[in-house]
Amino acid sequence: MSGDELFALAVSCFLSIFTWYAWYAPLATVERFGAPARGHILLIVAPVVSLAILFTVLKTLAASDVRDSAAYIGLYMLMGAAWTGGAMWLLPFLGISPGGDVAERHNEAAAIAVTGALVGSMLCFAGGNIGEGPGWWVVVASAGLATAVLALLINALDALTSVSDTITIERDLSAGTRFAALLAAAGLILGRGVAGDWVSFSATVQDLAVKAWPVVPLFAVAAAMERSARPTPLRPRPSVTAFGVLPGFLYVAAAILYVGSLGRPA
Repeated sequence: MSGDELFALAVSCFLSIFTWYAWYAPLATVERFGAPARGHILLIVAPVVSLAILFTVLKTLAASDVRDSAAYIGLYMLMGAAWTGGAMWLLPFLGISPGGDVAERHNEAAAIAVTGALVGSMLCFAGGNIGEGPGWWVVVASAGLATAVLALLINALDALTSVSDTITIERDLSAGTRFAALLAAAGLILGRGVAGDWVSFSATVQDLAVKAWPVVPLFAVAAAMERSARPTPLRPRPSVTAFGVLPGFLYVAAAILYVGSLGRPA
């Protein structure tokens, strides 16, 4: 490894330990004092699942010098852990707190939503690892672009629909399920949008615009869905199956079908 790669490894190692300690410590503390664990299992398992997704991508679709190198696999796995850990630190600014809403207030809807955010951010990072490139900074640039777009879309959705209040205040499981599926679907599309061999940052921006445009109408549909499916006095607890699982499945299925239609990244 070169000097800058060792520096990236050290920073990633520090950030991954710091962020994931902050993630797991509240869960462990609550469990130790005997509080109920509803929703906690999702936050325990989600990081493992997200890292498994990244490992699969690194072994099959990453640059040729990465796929067969344990050192580089370790570097990007640590970088991915730091990336998603940092993304989870930003969630409270979007209105949902893993520590407060899930660990302390045992909000299952928030646990589901946080899980979707974790998977979505990891899919953005995994997409940045796909294809040939000159170094780790290419991954950061590509994944950073995809993650920034995801964050902007989440902010816009919340401004239009107050979905974070529906999840955290009203504890609506159907909203948490829809939101989680939406973020996973969006992460898949955006990650695919930045995937491929590196040419330049401007070329990556262009690729994202050309290949990931369906994420905009996806969020438009989601905004309409949030407005029509939120709890009402006549429907205080919307059906999780009809208003959560079904639309969530359609979000993810549409994303998979679209990404599949693009073929293997070049």
